[in-house]
Amino acid sequence: MAVLAAGFVEFEITWRGDVYAGAEQSSSAAEFGTLGITFRARKAANDEEWQQALAALSCDIQGS
Repeated sequence: MAVLAAGFVEFEITWRGDVYAGAEQSSSAAEFGTLGITFRARKAANDEEWQQALAALSCDIQGS
């Protein structure tokens, strides 16, 4: 949800990989599942596009 809070209407992870393999602290990184990523994001061009993106959201929150 942080992506939307920042105002992005498009977000895509384009690459992910184990950038810590072979590093001195690689065992710690692997233990926590740490990966490096490259991503692409785009802000809304205008308020209308932003409002359309918000209207398309669907968040079902179930109570306990």
